[in-house]
Amino acid sequence: MNEPEHRKALKSQMQFLGQMESTETALFQQAAAAKLDLGITDLKAISTLVQEGPMTAGQLAQRLNLTTGAVTNVINRLEQRNFAQRTPDAEDRRKVIISVNQKKLATSDNVYRSMGQAFEKLLETYTTQELEFLVQYLQATIEMTKLEIAKLRSWHSNFSR
Repeated sequence: MNEPEHRKALKSQMQFLGQMESTETALFQQAAAAKLDLGITDLKAISTLVQEGPMTAGQLAQRLNLTTGAVTNVINRLEQRNFAQRTPDAEDRRKVIISVNQKKLATSDNVYRSMGQAFEKLLETYTTQELEFLVQYLQATIEMTKLEIAKLRSWHSNFSR
């Protein structure tokens, strides 16, 4: 196989593997949520709050593309299970800040521990240069995905008007 054909085949394989990885990740997230007796949206809310920090209910709704009513239900479920708490905003008492209960996360069954260990073992097989490339690749795919999400949301809001 010549270089252009090989490159085309590799790009095709990357597309296919990316789709497979996305599906397997989604299925893992569903299994992890079920293990904690949560819905996938509840788990994504926790994940968002852990990764991005405390935020208002409106910000969380926007980040997860939920209505205010839907995010209120998510927050209620997380609060009932002690995974999150509401606190008044110190600067604007009309707002409520949602944050993760770190103690609950620390004491609950860590459904990600085994996956984290497996990834650690896998990453040990790569050179520093390969890890630098993988970091660059993942950062680029995250940004690209965020842009595509924004496009879809824009299209949906324009379409539904």
